[in-house]
Formats: sequence, C-alpha cells, structure tokens
Amino acid sequence: MKFNGTLHRYNDHQVAFEYEPVGLPNALIMIGGMTDGLTTVPYLTNLPHVLEPLGYSVVQIQMKSSFIGWGTSSVKEDVTQIKQLIGYLKSEEGGNKKEIVIMGHSTGSQDVMQSLLSISDEIKAGILQASCSDRECFTLYASKEIRDDLNARAKKLLDEGKDDEILSREYMAYTNDTPVTAYRWCSVMLPEGDDDFFSTDLSDDALKQTFGKINKPFLVAYSEKDEFIPQDIDKHAVLKRWESISNPQFWSQNSGIVPGASHGVKQPASQEFLYEKVSAFFEEFNL
Repeated sequence: MKFNGTLHRYNDHQVAFEYEPVGLPNALIMIGGMTDGLTTVPYLTNLPHVLEPLGYSVVQIQMKSSFIGWGTSSVKEDVTQIKQLIGYLKSEEGGNKKEIVIMGHSTGSQDVMQSLLSISDEIKAGILQASCSDRECFTLYASKEIRDDLNARAKKLLDEGKDDEILSREYMAYTNDTPVTAYRWCSVMLPEGDDDFFSTDLSDDALKQTFGKINKPFLVAYSEKDEFIPQDIDKHAVLKRWESISNPQFWSQNSGIVPGASHGVKQPASQEFLYEKVSAFFEEFNL
C-alpha cells in the first residue's frame, strides 16, 4: 500500500510522517504500540481524511522505541522525543502548527498517559486506544511459575543496578524476539512499573496518581474483542472505574468500547465507529 504525505526529520535520528492532506493548521500526533512503526496502525489509512474538516493533519511519530526498539527504551524517553516533535511541528520548518492532540495505540497509550502527566502544557488533548495492560497480557502466554521466575531474575538485575543489561534469550520468547533490558522488562511486567498504567488490579490510590491527575481532555477507546485482554476482565467495569477516578471536566463522554474491534481495530465497521467517536471528541471539547 502506498501512502502520500511529507516525511519530517524532527531530530538528528528520528523522523515523523505527515499523511496527506498536509499543511493543516493543527496536528494529531499518532503514537504506535510495541513493534509498530510508520504506517503499521491499521486505521491510519482513513483517519487523516476524518480529521481534515477539523483542521488537523495526522503525523505519525517514529521513535527510538519503534519497531523492535521498545525493549531498550522507556516511556519517559518516548515522551522526550514526543516533546521534540511537538516543538518541531510548532516551528516554521514543521508547519507552524497551533494545536497538538496526541493519540496512542496500545502501548502508545502509555506514552499518551505519561505525556498528559508530564508535558500537558504542550498538548491540547489525548486519546488512548486499546489501552490494555501488558502485564495482564503476559498471563495469556506464560504460567504463573514462569512469570514469577522471569520477573524475579529481571528484578534482581535491577536491584544490582544493572538496568540496561540485556536479558537472556529465553525472555525473547515472550517479546516477539525483541531484545529487552532488565529495566524495560520490569517496567512492563511488574506491578506499578513505569509502564503499568492500565492493569485492572491497580489500587485506587495508584489510579489517582494517573487518571486522577489528568488535566486535559482525554478519550478512551477500548477494543471490545481485544485479543490481548484476558477474557475474564469486565471491560465495562474497567472503564467505569477509570471514569470514577478521573476529573469529569476532562473525561470524554464519548469514551467507551469500540464494538467488534480487535486490538488493532482491523474491522472496517469498528474503524468507522472509532472515527465517529474521535470526531465527536473533538467537537465535545471544541478542539
């Protein structure tokens, strides 16, 4: 499939792709999940045309963590690069964009959460799509005995100050053959690690430090048939709990479950529903 648009280099080593139509006054920055890179998120094909009437170009960021780079990176490093892209897009070279909304797919939702908590002055709003827990996803692929063993060994390296040490190859059986550091493994797989925003067993106090502190409008679009969420999790209850802890001034009333959607929202009907909710979110908050 061919994509038309403009490729931007926003720092010395990373690029971002602005889909046609380009040159609109504002930008939605799209952040992919683990193993994603430019153009890999399925619903990006038509999203630029959905947002065109609202004055937003769609710009997908490529970061150090894109494709298989996530295992040696961090959410905080991602946010540093997102901030660099925002600065570039607001410059003359980047198109003098006025307003910036960020949207994350899957693990990209963790970047959206961290951005809302740490650089909220830089952005107008955020969208979290397929914001599932990587820690809970791991339970689908490994027994508790295996998980406890792998986690304990990674945590030991962390406790010894060996955060950047690459874990042994056996870990790669659970990371799509991605090399992963002790830090990133623990960040993703241990309770209340730096990546652990969306696990359903987090305490209210933990959620108050994340959802409860968001001070910009945000939309949550949860995939109904997300294959990476354990089947015994009540998605409606999860959303209701997140909403109850969030500031009602900023929680979008368009948040909810995307009917029939897989993790990547590959289904055309589900994509159309997502587009409608995103458009309604922009109108709800006059973005």
